[in-house]
Amino acid sequence: MKLSLIVPCYNEAENVAEFQEAVIAAFQGCGYDYEIVFVNDGSRDATLHNLKKIHAAQKCPVKVVSFSRNFGKEAGIYAGMSHASG
Repeated sequence: MKLSLIVPCYNEAENVAEFQEAVIAAFQGCGYDYEIVFVNDGSRDATLHNLKKIHAAQKCPVKVVSFSRNFGKEAGIYAGMSHASG
């Protein structure tokens, strides 16, 4: 079984790396494959830049979806579900 954690982000540049580390710690040893699907919901700060760095580092399976503007949490979750493989 594979789990997909969908994370809508809006102006969360300071938090996304710490969040990823917490997810890795939480899923460590759980016995499931997992992925994190970050959805940048039109952030105006460095959120997208930081998500690209997380994706490039490949500490765990990460997908990044980015909106051109803010569409809201529900649209972010829907987009994440559309890109999830778990």
